[in-house]
Amino acid sequence: MTARDRVRAAGRGETVDRVPVTPYMGNYGASLAGVPVDEYCMDASRMAGAQIAAQRLVGHDILVAQSDGYYMAEALGMRTVRRHGTTPAAASRPLADLAGVDALRLPDPRRDGRMPVYLEAISILRSEVGERLAVRACGTGPFSLAGHLMGPDVLVTTIALQSVEPDPPAAQRVRRLMDICTETAIAFAIAALECGADVVMNGDSLASPDMISPAMYEQWVWPYERHFFDAVRPHADARGALTLVHICGNTVPILPLMARTGAHILEIDSKVPVTTARDETCCKPLMGNLDPTSVLLQGTPADVLTASRRAITEGLVPAATGDRGGFLLGSGCEVAPATPLENVRAMVAASRAGPARAPADQRQ
Repeated sequence: MTARDRVRAAGRGETVDRVPVTPYMGNYGASLAGVPVDEYCMDASRMAGAQIAAQRLVGHDILVAQSDGYYMAEALGMRTVRRHGTTPAAASRPLADLAGVDALRLPDPRRDGRMPVYLEAISILRSEVGERLAVRACGTGPFSLAGHLMGPDVLVTTIALQSVEPDPPAAQRVRRLMDICTETAIAFAIAALECGADVVMNGDSLASPDMISPAMYEQWVWPYERHFFDAVRPHADARGALTLVHICGNTVPILPLMARTGAHILEIDSKVPVTTARDETCCKPLMGNLDPTSVLLQGTPADVLTASRRAITEGLVPAATGDRGGFLLGSGCEVAPATPLENVRAMVAASRAGPARAPADQRQ
């Protein structure tokens, strides 16, 4: 079974020879390859080359064309600044107030902002690795993208005030903004699939219960995430590819809603116990959930092995419904650039040593 086959099968809850290893290592890949991140995020060839070089060192199953989260926002008018050795930083945001929403226009993912850099990197990776390895695209979620355009604190405050001081015109403009951001994310994901991505994602970190209430998520975010997957999943299914939703932090209060977005895979943070996610999501395939800080960055290889084996065991144990979905061993969020190489290699070692399925007595 190739790594690509393994990822695709696990993402559909099918039997695999071993659990796939899927650390999210965009900028970490640049670090391992010795490519300055400010160059990496601007050059598709260097991005793809760094990911291939990093995979040779680590041995994981999936490459990721990823760096910072502003590649879509720039296409919608956000200005960023670049400094040596760092990812772009926000310099100005296109929405000084909600009235500016009316002037926004949908960008073209193959022409605008830095979206073409990421798409070209996906194409290069697909060409270089062929059928051997899986390729994952990045994908900023609509709420996070709206936060980039307005400022995350302004966006969260605006929707929070709607529950105490309703302002219908403001609410209408926020929903128009969410429509634009969702359609931008959809267009990018479909383009990524066309370029050869095996996994496309909706990564909506600002929608975390650590940032907004579950009620706010249900009202202001979930309908747009659902629309994203309604639009993208048919394109993924037609190619045998996968869709993924990731929200940082403790998402336990919104796990059932996340499961209903229509994504193939739920990627969970280290704050979410694997067993809880398994029970709360009707055995949706899961990816996660090693802590990128306390385990991968600050821990030892032995710590990583222990945490990985625990995640694999819990990921493959049947849920309360009596079934089990697929499981992919991943980092709960992005692997930090300073993470020791031997720690990430320990994830791979744990997968190769661990069970590919729950013991027979647990599957009764």
